[in-house]
Amino acid sequence: MSCKSLKFNGVELADFTDTQLKQLCLKHQIITTSEAHNMPKEQLLIEIKKFLTFKMNKYKSRRLSQPNIMNPGKGSTGPPQSAEQYNRDRRMSEPITSSEVTAATESHEARQRVESGKNEIRDMKSNPDMKKFDQLGMYPAVPRVVAIGDLHGDLKVSLQALRLAKVIPSNIFPYNVDKISWSGGNTWVVQCGDQIDRCRPDSWKKNCIEDWSDVVEDEGSNMRIIKIFQNLDVEARKVGGRVLGIIGNHELMNVDKDYRYVSPEEFLEFVPQSQRGPKFTDDGYPLGYYHRLKSFERGGNIAKHYAYQKKSVIQIGKFIFVHGGVGHALASKYTLHELNSIVRKWLLKDGTEEDDKVFDEIFRSDDDISPFWCRLYSEEDDENENTEQGFNQLMSILNKRNETIQPIDGMVVAHTPQFMNDRYLNSRYNNRLWRVDVGMSRAFGKHDMCGDNKFRQIQVLVINNDSEFEILKAPYNGRERCEGIGDNVDIHNQSMPF
Repeated sequence: MSCKSLKFNGVELADFTDTQLKQLCLKHQIITTSEAHNMPKEQLLIEIKKFLTFKMNKYKSRRLSQPNIMNPGKGSTGPPQSAEQYNRDRRMSEPITSSEVTAATESHEARQRVESGKNEIRDMKSNPDMKKFDQLGMYPAVPRVVAIGDLHGDLKVSLQALRLAKVIPSNIFPYNVDKISWSGGNTWVVQCGDQIDRCRPDSWKKNCIEDWSDVVEDEGSNMRIIKIFQNLDVEARKVGGRVLGIIGNHELMNVDKDYRYVSPEEFLEFVPQSQRGPKFTDDGYPLGYYHRLKSFERGGNIAKHYAYQKKSVIQIGKFIFVHGGVGHALASKYTLHELNSIVRKWLLKDGTEEDDKVFDEIFRSDDDISPFWCRLYSEEDDENENTEQGFNQLMSILNKRNETIQPIDGMVVAHTPQFMNDRYLNSRYNNRLWRVDVGMSRAFGKHDMCGDNKFRQIQVLVINNDSEFEILKAPYNGRERCEGIGDNVDIHNQSMPF
């Protein structure tokens, strides 16, 4: 029996040196040390071939001996498994081929993620404190929660929403925003993502806005808005309140170098004053393009802020808050803890290859399985999953798959501007599903009360005691007060100045 060529998993073992083949044989106990001493290369290949043939035959017999799993016998217990599930479980126990080794590794890492999350949550429930709540994005019910939808780089709208929620003083405007302070007591605020990206262009050039006139009253307020919410949380904590943030698709798009909705002023805000001048870089990008790339890079300061200060999904009481939504497919495949963990690792550039594959799946592959892009529960009612029965099934899946601080029985989503369907902020299923994005930002056009713009007036959702709800609305202010205007008016002087 001769063996001058032997391939396994695409590797030509005959190309190995005698020493390498002997090491391989000894590692897998194919031959003994004494046998290896004088064994020629051809005989080594023959022994390896015998070993591989034996293993593959054993593997085949194991597959052929599997029972009829779709029709289990009388002695079996539990529901029948699918063939796919059964084969997967069998091959994980003794993977042989390279594809099975990869599948086994991925399955093992997934189980580790799930178990790690469950253990963390159990520890939090037995020893609750705010630090653990923050790590998990999971909090007990509180007396008052305010949910705010997408802000998209609009400082004026951001302040109007916070004033409407009565968590900052009523005299705070863009011109004196540096004097902002927390006045909301023990109120909790959840801003549901998309604090950035101030425009919706009709066309792009080099993946950036082409026609700058597409932007209404442009501004570069990204960092100011981010810092306002961050600083308010620091103040709110001192009196029992909080200001929490959800990661939206636009936060991740910017870290992922997707600048299609970044306005010219948003590029420019990262450029030092001394370097401003031309509108474009030498290679045709808006000035500030490369500054923004550096500022939003994975592992950088802004990405770290998102990773440590925000979550993909937050639970407060019986409600989960998520930017786009969680559908059946996502809830069936990943736990909420996994979603938060995977996205955090991606932002920090700290994940394994398998972690990054999961991130690609939940951010890039399919809108319906992405918590950042999903619109299943925000657009067409009474279709697909978006029925009361479908929503009830979603709650059941979430509670079955997740270790939680208390059972989940509601969801608050943003991402899909409700004005596009001629709706204000609204709810479904007996106030268990809430849609809080109404397109308040001027990224969606000028502020007026004409046509469907009336649905875009400033709106926030208030949840009291985890069970009572208010929708607060305020019409647009045409021109907000500027510094000094009206300060010297004497309303008691009845004489006219002319």
